Amino acid sequence: MGAIISKNGAETLRELVNRRDIPEKDLSSAEISDLLKLVANKLVSQHKDLTIVAVGGAVNTVLLHSRPATGDVDFFYNTKTQNPDVTAITQAAQAVAKDKKLGDAWLNNHTAVFLHEDTINALYEEARRQDRPLFTAPGLTVLAAPWRYAITTKIDRLMKAGAKSYDLDDAITYLHEIVSAPGGRPVPKASLATWATEFKCTAPDANMIKRVADGYQAKYHSTGIAM
Repeated sequence: MGAIISKNGAETLRELVNRRDIPEKDLSSAEISDLLKLVANKLVSQHKDLTIVAVGGAVNTVLLHSRPATGDVDFFYNTKTQNPDVTAITQAAQAVAKDKKLGDAWLNNHTAVFLHEDTINALYEEARRQDRPLFTAPGLTVLAAPWRYAITTKIDRLMKAGAKSYDLDDAITYLHEIVSAPGGRPVPKASLATWATEFKCTAPDANMIKRVADGYQAKYHSTGIAM
């Protein structure tokens, strides 16, 4: 991902999109579920029943319960091109935001910026196969992004300035989802580099691999990364 220069120094496009000049209200698991239910109701009224894929804090808050709250719900659909389904979702989310006095970006698909069209479709289908829903109701299903994508983007952030205090624990939590899945096993360190290349993220160096591996060992008392 090319760098963009700002008054604060060099920042990636990912960091600029993630940065908010007006912070969103932190949302708990229950609040997110209630808000998504309102979006689902609006989609039902349009005779739609859609599935989207969530990335980041909402997954940790609602599905994994590794964070108490998050500022928004980042999602992608099966395409990054203009699509009436995405429009319907974002318009429904904006209507809910207005009713609940939230920022318009509480449910957003900014993460699609970082994905090529073929990659976004492949990840969408992979998320459907993984089948880890954090919300489901008539009108809307929200699935967790593939764990290998989640950990790759989290390590990408950890490798750059401005990493958040929870980023390392997030990466360790995603790694656990891979290792503890049926048939799962420690992830070869080479796979982390392969995934970074696939998703055009920063590959972890030896120090970062050790940080994640040591953190996993400390939290789960088992091996998470095969050296």
